This record gives sequence, structure tokens and C-alpha cells, in this order.
Amino acid sequence: MPTKKYHYNRERLLLFSLVALAFLGFLLWSIEQSNRDEISVLADFYQVKSPTENKVFKIDAPKVGAAIKSPARVSGQAAVFEAVMQVRIKDASGLTLTQTRVMTAEGQKMSPFSAVIKYKKPTRSKGIIEFFALSAKDGSEINKLSIPIVFKD
Repeated sequence: MPTKKYHYNRERLLLFSLVALAFLGFLLWSIEQSNRDEISVLADFYQVKSPTENKVFKIDAPKVGAAIKSPARVSGQAAVFEAVMQVRIKDASGLTLTQTRVMTAEGQKMSPFSAVIKYKKPTRSKGIIEFFALSAKDGSEINKLSIPIVFKD
């Protein structure tokens, strides 16, 4: 009985190897890019001397590096126009998990606030909670304060 001999086409084998190598290179590149994005998002936190307060906000919870899970509790004091401030939770890739409006007890002078905020499932284990006010003049974000956190979800 004749045996079948398999004949490998060198060109096909070479082409397949090149495609596999290109895919592997792209995969490694995309992993490196996502790590760079995470580092750039979190790099600002380590340059701030007191990341829990500025001239408008004084944050009591969560603390820097605290582990949170949805719904997250935020509290502190703020002096914002018309007693309205914004809270945004983002993961380290920059994905906004939620943004909500929070009211303080009084506007324009330091007064307490507290809120429980639900957010979507994060794509990274680290993230930030941003506290800011919206400018009455043009709606831009002002006096932003960012607190680095860790997700337990």
C-alpha cells in the first residue's frame, strides 16, 4: 500500500510564521500601551502633596488608596457655587464608570456633604474618584481634586 507523503510548501509555512509573529508583536504592543495609559492616569496623584484637599474641597472618605466597591460612600466638606458639586469615578484606563451631582449643605462656604454612589464594573483594579465644580461662567471643570482608589469589585 502506498504511503502518503506530506509536502510542506515553504512559502506557505513562511507566510503563516510571519502572520503569527505580527499578531504576537501587536498583542505585546497593545499590552504595553494599556500599561502606559494606566501609569499616565495615575501619575498625577503621586505629585500632589495633599491629594485629599484643596481650596474648595476637603475629602474625608474615601482615603487615598482605599479599597471601595459599588456603591461607594463619599463624604467631606466643600465650598461650591449653589451647593452643587460633581463626583466622577474612573478606572485607571480612563473609563468613566459614573458621574453624579452631589449637594452640599450650603453654597459658597465650607459645608458637609455625603453621598452613596453606584458605578459600573471597572476594567482595571485601580482608579480615581474626582471631585470638581462646574464653572458658572462656561461649564468647565474647576477646582478638581482626584483621589486614587482600589476597586474591590
